[in-house]
Amino acid sequence: MTDLIILLWWTFVWFTVICIGLCISAYFRYRLKTGIDDEHGFVNKYEYFGQPIYDHEGKLHGYELLLREFNQRKKRWQLPKDVADFPLSKVVYTIRQIDPQIIDNIQMLALNMTVSQITDFRAAYFFKWVRGVINNQQLTIEVDAADIRRASPYKRWQMRSLLKKLDHTTVKVTIEDVDSTQRTYVMLRPFLPYIDYLKFNINSFEKSANHWIDITLAQWQRRAEKYGIVATVSKVEEADQVQLADQLGISLRQGYAYGQPDRVQAESKLAKEK
Repeated sequence: MTDLIILLWWTFVWFTVICIGLCISAYFRYRLKTGIDDEHGFVNKYEYFGQPIYDHEGKLHGYELLLREFNQRKKRWQLPKDVADFPLSKVVYTIRQIDPQIIDNIQMLALNMTVSQITDFRAAYFFKWVRGVINNQQLTIEVDAADIRRASPYKRWQMRSLLKKLDHTTVKVTIEDVDSTQRTYVMLRPFLPYIDYLKFNINSFEKSANHWIDITLAQWQRRAEKYGIVATVSKVEEADQVQLADQLGISLRQGYAYGQPDRVQAESKLAKEK
């Protein structure tokens, strides 16, 4: 009996020590986590530039928000160097600077996020906050296919778990910059039941002597339709690319043929439907 008591005592002691160790480890991992809370190094001026998204009738559908950092030395706006680690707190601050008049004039607002940001435990609260800011407009979260490819298997599992739980009636999810390779399709296949849009890089589907297409845009479209996913195209610049989107019946388009990214402000041309 005494031996059993001693065994239970030491079991309790070791269990307590392990729990304390895990709590301390989680605390320091939280404090030192790069890019979600830590704003150190993100001291420049940031703004969102908006690139318009049009439908096949030429009607403005929404804007994709593209984060830009002002380079003091070169006196120009550029993509932030550490965009993958950009803290959500800074995203919140930057979104607050968008004039409400712009948001009121569109149906949908697309916001780019990294895999690290979307799998952060505060992401659900972040989505609720943005939804409150944009009122009745549709919020769409866009994640780059290349970012998913670089993510670890664990991060991909985390992302799928979040997408399963996400209320897709209030927050839509897009995987963007999808190409024509079999590798990309195999990688994205587990995500297809849990996303709403696939945004294809139209340049990846142009045939040439040096460019092999594993999966055509039409084949991707048919596979997407099985899951109720809406196909969109980006980087549309030439007339033949517009024609391809017309032939395939892809309604939503984005690219220089429809408008370049511009600063999101009330007096800008972005506030007016072309």
